Amino acid sequence: MQNYRSSKDFHDMHGLIMHTYNSDNADLRVDHLGLHKALCVLMGWNYSKPPDNSKAYQFLPPDEAAANQDDMIIWPPTVIIHNTITGKGKDGRMEGLGNKAMDKTIRGCALYFHDPVDSD
Repeated sequence: MQNYRSSKDFHDMHGLIMHTYNSDNADLRVDHLGLHKALCVLMGWNYSKPPDNSKAYQFLPPDEAAANQDDMIIWPPTVIIHNTITGKGKDGRMEGLGNKAMDKTIRGCALYFHDPVDSD
């Protein structure tokens, strides 16, 4: 498994889709395009149409979207955190979980879903 140096924040799913489709890193191009396809399938969008600012790729007939999702397997299991906003602060600015708090939350989820049968 590859160790990534850092993560990037994206304003919305469209920003993430544009990043995965237009990756400049030749070494990670295939991985990015695979993630692009997986995200589009999960969202019910047309992965074969290049994404652009018109967002036309986001339209796919429901029967085609369902057929794509039936064939979908993401390996290794991947978690995409969509929103970490916890509310507004006293100054009116949005507040959210930082990296350390999110790491603690995810580790807590992993402990919650741990199968006790496997622990010997």
